[in-house]
Amino acid sequence: MKLIGTGRLSGVYEHNGQALKVHKDWVSIAQIQYEADISEKVAEVCRIAPKFYGMEKQDEKVVLKFENIQGKILSDVMKKKLLQLKKIARGMGKLHREIHQHTISGLKTTADKFEKSLLQYKDISTENLNKIMEFFNQNSDQNHLCHGDLHPENIMVDRNDKMRVIDWMDAYSGAPLSDVARTYYLLKHGTPPGDRTRFDQFVEKQAGELIGREYLKSYFEGQPIPVKDLNMWGLIIRIHRYGEGIEQEMQALEKAIAMGIKRLLEV
Repeated sequence: MKLIGTGRLSGVYEHNGQALKVHKDWVSIAQIQYEADISEKVAEVCRIAPKFYGMEKQDEKVVLKFENIQGKILSDVMKKKLLQLKKIARGMGKLHREIHQHTISGLKTTADKFEKSLLQYKDISTENLNKIMEFFNQNSDQNHLCHGDLHPENIMVDRNDKMRVIDWMDAYSGAPLSDVARTYYLLKHGTPPGDRTRFDQFVEKQAGELIGREYLKSYFEGQPIPVKDLNMWGLIIRIHRYGEGIEQEMQALEKAIAMGIKRLLEV
């Protein structure tokens, strides 16, 4: 088998025309089974996702079998096509809108995804938490397919220049704006893997601003952007992201959350 990709939880190998996902030893069977269930459900409704061929045991390892999408990771494409970043970002917006056109059941809900992290966040008053939860409860009861972690590392460009979306482990059935807010945050502020110089960080920040802006414009396709609701979801996403404990982002998240609470809730 040929190694074609690695992640925090698994490695992906090419074998007999399929992509085999092999998880690291400390990943539980329950987690692998959950990903298999998600992959099967998503593949049934969304052609952008890779086809799923099932789960089996090989050499004492539990393996998930997927369609092997021939192509390149979008983040690598973007590094080589800096003059086409606007076009690529618009393609991402259109892609995400297409995902959200599907409805799905049997996955985690928006409440399953975010409620616990909201209730556990310490640096917020009871009054402001109640305001967030009121908005959250009024806007969460939807059943659209949400990827949960859409960013250029989870998008492939196939040999026909079509975008395909991989890694659906965080998918849920819920409110599209919550998913948009997550992607918008990741495009502008997410921490890419690996070490980067100060110059790299500067370039990424400038590119992130451009890509995020064009992504949003494309997603809403000429319609007014619901700024108020998107900002509220942005605050919720930041609180949830803080709970993920990504060290490089914690300090900036604390400041952004405090500013968001003051600007959106204390009025």
